[in-house]
Amino acid sequence: MARERFSALLDTQTLAKGDCIFVMQGDGIFRAAHAVRLFKAEFAPEIAIVGGANKRAYGSFPSKEVCNEILRLGVPKTAIYMEETAPHTRGEADRALVLARERGWEALLIVTSPHHQYRAFLTFVKAAQDASSDIKLINAVAPLSWTEQTPWGTRSRLLHEEFAKIDEYQKKGDVASYEDGIAYLESRS
Repeated sequence: MARERFSALLDTQTLAKGDCIFVMQGDGIFRAAHAVRLFKAEFAPEIAIVGGANKRAYGSFPSKEVCNEILRLGVPKTAIYMEETAPHTRGEADRALVLARERGWEALLIVTSPHHQYRAFLTFVKAAQDASSDIKLINAVAPLSWTEQTPWGTRSRLLHEEFAKIDEYQKKGDVASYEDGIAYLESRS
C-alpha cells in the first residue's frame, strides 16, 4: 500500500545538512531541543519558526515560546528567524518556500514530531509542487516518545488522527498524495 511505502521511505531518509532548520509549530516546545541539537551539530546555520497558531489544548504553543526555548538552549538570536504568521501546517510550508526563495535556501530540515512527520512532509511536497520549487526537503523528526502522555495525548494515539487529516487535506488539495511523496523521496535518494 502506498501509505506504508511512503512511511517506510520517510522513516529511513538519511539526515543531511541544509540551509535552515525549519521548526514546525505544535507538540508544545518539545521540538525545540532537537532543533538546537541539529544547529549545534552544524546541520544548518539558521533556525526558522513561523507558526501563528495558539491552541495550547492541541499543543500549538506560540512560536515566541518555542523561540525562547531555543534561545535558552544556547542558540544565538542572530541565527533564528521568527515570525508568527502561518496559522497551520500548509501555511508554514508555503511561508517556508517564500523564505527559501528570498533567503537562498536550497535545502530545509523539517523538524516535527514522530506522529506529525508524515503529514508535514507531504504538505511540504505539495507546497513545493504548487510553487514549482525544487527545494530539497529533509525529514529531521525529533526523537520524542510515542507513549509519553502530553496534555494533548500520546503521539501514538495522535498518529491515527494525522493519517485521517492526510486523507482529508488531500481532498482539499493541501497535501500531496502518498504516491507523490514516494516519487519525491525516490528522486532524491
